[in-house]
Amino acid sequence: MERQEQIERIEKFLNEIMIQELGKVVQADLAYTQFVLMGQAVEVLGSLLDNKPMKAKGQSAKRFAQSVNRLFGGRYRVLNDNNMLYDKLRNQMTHTFIPGGDLWLQNREDPSSGRRHLEYCEGKLVLIAEVFYKDICAACRRLLQLLKDGKLKAKNIAFEGYDE
Repeated sequence: MERQEQIERIEKFLNEIMIQELGKVVQADLAYTQFVLMGQAVEVLGSLLDNKPMKAKGQSAKRFAQSVNRLFGGRYRVLNDNNMLYDKLRNQMTHTFIPGGDLWLQNREDPSSGRRHLEYCEGKLVLIAEVFYKDICAACRRLLQLLKDGKLKAKNIAFEGYDE
């Protein structure tokens, strides 16, 4: 498969699954489920940054960190120092559907609450789904730009799209 075709397939995956499907979940206000999926989404983006097969074993923490560092940056990078976001968000939510006791999960921004995304409030790290989702969309766009600019090798993924 040629490089352009690989990029188009990745772009289709990012748009249809990472942006559209995840957006539907966030719009549904599914308190915990959306955070489980968003934690996984961060890792999936990281899997598109390395040269290993998508199904490579033992790559979860590395891929999550790679995604945070290269595609999200800023406060996400600081908060994932020592894999904190990976452990509390991705790992704990994926395996137990229960956030770490030091996370505050919130669906929508509410300025009157005093809680802001990626800030600590009353000893808990606040994660706001609608803001996190927007950041995932921006990370998808960054990844796609890296591919189109030739700064990242395109991976051959087995995604053809889906029929509604």
